[in-house]
Amino acid sequence: MICSNFLRHAEGDDGFVYYFTTDDKGKVENLAWTYGDSIRAFSVFGDVVTIDTSYRSITYSMILGMWFGIDNHGRAIFFGCTLLQDETSKSFSWALQVFLRFMRGRRPEVVITDMDSGLRDALAVEMPNTKQIICIWQVLSKMFSWFSLQLGVQYSDFKSEFNLLYHLENVEDFEHQWNNLVARFGIGSDKHISLLFSYRTSWPYCYVRNFFLAQSLAPEYSKSLETFLKNILSVQSLQCFFNQVAIAAKFGGGKGEDVFYSPTKTCLPLEEHAQTVLTPFAFSAFQHEIVLSMQYAITEMGNGSYLVRHYKKMERECLVIWIPDDEQVHCCCKEFEHSGILCRHSLRVLLVKNYFEIPVKYLLLRSSNNECSLALKLYFQNHSYPNNLLILFQLLRNMHACKINDQIVDGARSHIGGDQFVQY
Repeated sequence: MICSNFLRHAEGDDGFVYYFTTDDKGKVENLAWTYGDSIRAFSVFGDVVTIDTSYRSITYSMILGMWFGIDNHGRAIFFGCTLLQDETSKSFSWALQVFLRFMRGRRPEVVITDMDSGLRDALAVEMPNTKQIICIWQVLSKMFSWFSLQLGVQYSDFKSEFNLLYHLENVEDFEHQWNNLVARFGIGSDKHISLLFSYRTSWPYCYVRNFFLAQSLAPEYSKSLETFLKNILSVQSLQCFFNQVAIAAKFGGGKGEDVFYSPTKTCLPLEEHAQTVLTPFAFSAFQHEIVLSMQYAITEMGNGSYLVRHYKKMERECLVIWIPDDEQVHCCCKEFEHSGILCRHSLRVLLVKNYFEIPVKYLLLRSSNNECSLALKLYFQNHSYPNNLLILFQLLRNMHACKINDQIVDGARSHIGGDQFVQY
């Protein structure tokens, strides 16, 4: 039945590929599959991948694992799916090996998971150079079941302090406040507290802010992911499940929906420029930062260094380095490195320096509202190209002169779709 289902999908999708293993009796043990659109999407948005294993399939009690990415509109995009016989590291290793074959050996820079030890162990073996991040929403979803009973009326205070702890920007501050939190609520011997602390390099903001996550921890993305999963898990049979996954993979977590820009709030040329070159999702994040930047004062320290601090709040000041020759701006808060959006501190310096447009190097292709940017990236990732050609293209895009020949787009599609895996 599985093979017949997949063969039907293959007839309408020449990029469809699947793989499975069987036991001695011919029963399917593990199964994984993906689609042509998913493979192409991974070549553009595969730097950050979310793996969800929190659901079981609707039949056979197999473990359901799904790979997702986040697109330039902040929506979940499907990369692949697996059904496994168990949650051992061996089974997860098989699934990861197959996933890498599907994606032609390309590995993500970051993988976002839950705290499943089998998956984490498998990732350490199969993708040793990929950073593992534990989704904070997965942690928060377990807080009530872990701590509400033993803390009783103190649970609300504990949850509030835990939330503040998560957002601390300094590692030393985090570890100091962690010890205070554990001592205050008397939970030093709790196994869940010990587990969270042992994984501390994977979930608190102070540890993960140095890694690019493409805003995949944003509430909008979590909502899109939840919608995707609800759509495919509402069916009652395995055949309907396969069909629903195919439909969801094609239309993603909201593709086709009208997305609108929020109106500008500052009348600053930088904000107006951002609205013309960023997607509504990226612009919303940028707008939040530029509005807040107006509440910050700067002090010039010399040699292009600036201290940026809030005019009222008692928060840590940030050091911003501005290099005018290369139009570079670096902030110690690492927000751009983390999300791809310039932070309020850097924007404050750029505003003082009379910038009217965002420097080209701070406009990421995955945040661009220009679909030809993504098409060209797809093409160039499968062809050799000089670095300055991409820079020239970015300049043309920012001048609103971006044109793309239909032949290039078709070439990109045919090239990527031409190298298929053998179906098993």
